[in-house]
Amino acid sequence: MTSRPVHTSPKAPRTFLQRAGRALIGLSIIVLLSGCQTFNFSPDSVQVTAPSAHGTALVPFRLVGDDQPNWLIPADGLAPELTVTRQTEKTDQDTNWLSVLLYAVTLTLVPAHDEHIYTDSYELSWQGEPLVKSEIEYTIDTYFTLYFPTALFFGSLDSGPEIQQQIARDYLYDFHKSQVLTAIDQQREEFELTDPQTRTELAEYLLGPGQNSVYRPSALIRLAELAPKEDALAYHAEHVSMPGYIQVLPESDQAWLIGPQGLNGFDLQAELNQGVAADELLVQVLNAYPEGEYAIPVVVNGQTTDIQEFPSGYYNGLTDNHREILKAGGLPSGLVDRMTNKAPDPQLLMAARSGKLRDADGNIRIPTEDELLEQLVRHDNQGQYMSPYTSDDVLAEWVNSAINANIGATAGTGVGAVAGAYLGEKALEQIPFVGSFLGGAVGAEIGKSVGRETAISASGGWEAIRAGSDRSFDDIASMARYLKAKYGTTENFTDAMNATRQIYPELAEVLAQVR
Repeated sequence: MTSRPVHTSPKAPRTFLQRAGRALIGLSIIVLLSGCQTFNFSPDSVQVTAPSAHGTALVPFRLVGDDQPNWLIPADGLAPELTVTRQTEKTDQDTNWLSVLLYAVTLTLVPAHDEHIYTDSYELSWQGEPLVKSEIEYTIDTYFTLYFPTALFFGSLDSGPEIQQQIARDYLYDFHKSQVLTAIDQQREEFELTDPQTRTELAEYLLGPGQNSVYRPSALIRLAELAPKEDALAYHAEHVSMPGYIQVLPESDQAWLIGPQGLNGFDLQAELNQGVAADELLVQVLNAYPEGEYAIPVVVNGQTTDIQEFPSGYYNGLTDNHREILKAGGLPSGLVDRMTNKAPDPQLLMAARSGKLRDADGNIRIPTEDELLEQLVRHDNQGQYMSPYTSDDVLAEWVNSAINANIGATAGTGVGAVAGAYLGEKALEQIPFVGSFLGGAVGAEIGKSVGRETAISASGGWEAIRAGSDRSFDDIASMARYLKAKYGTTENFTDAMNATRQIYPELAEVLAQVR
């Protein structure tokens, strides 16, 4: 038997090459059709004068903060410290709608184009106030395609705009340097032209061209150093309204000058020396606290907007060390302890007006929070509102009776406050002209009245309520504040309030307003 030769078929290599070719073609199509997003910092968007050939400058300050530029050289190692800050923030975005149209018409062959506008700032500030500020706008262009990588022709393929922002920051540094040095040169010329030396000249400079100048801190220091050795505080008090003046004084002088006009330590001591009672001064300090909110006009993107702010207080900057200095200097400790940014409690003001803040030795004493709270409640049953809790901090018997009778289970519904709410409503519906008003204002008032009388009855009647109470309140506001502060976290508080507010319907609204 003769064996036939085995021939290798060329089919396998051809199949492999065909598959490889198809894969290559597919990959090419994917690359050609895959879109991308790119970013590009545009130097042409920087619309400021090219930086001049500035070198270095000898300046009357030292710098702390984000950057320590070697081109600002302190003239004195003990010069005031200014803070340097570098910030970048996005301020706007502009879409090129023509590119969007072409993007749609060409099935994303032409990239959609957005301009992201940023503001880069370089600032020198003192005590939170800017003295020199350089602001430069620039643009980072964003290009996007969904199917074609044509965006690569316009920008860099990065994970985000952060790299382009850093490129922009590096590019703008010399611009900031030029603008800052130019501003300092102008301020130096103004200072040298004025050359303030005397008290009057320094004051005029600080209220004029020196209001926003890097020479302001050193001018304030020079003005403070001109104070006479005798009666220096009186001299400082005349200039305390100048922003930043207090900050250049030693701590021992600052203590007497921080606070609202007429109520700082210096002014209070003068009043005491004139024979004004410390109690009266305390009332003035408490009454001077700013109440409520007020509007501050703020410019945002060229638009003026009123932002509602709450007062931060009126003894800003007064520390515990300052208060110890005032006490050591002779101000009554009770008066000094109230020179804070904390809003006064109403009962504290009432106690101050009535002279109830003195201890056995006759010294002013600020009560603790617990003591102030206890001033809200009467320790008898002669007030207008009976306390649902006794002096033993347990529920009064009339409250337990109301809870057991399920009074308050449908609290807040007016008629529903009647024990057996359904029966109460049905009874009212039988009265001509009344049933039609149920659910309206008249029906609600009738419901509240009937519900209140029913609740009082279920609690044992007025005589039983008064007899079972050993504490009471003169007004509903004091009652709500005291009960919520003292018992608000107890397990039976909700049940107790549901029962109590059926007898005192006005309690519900006041209680909801108490913080």
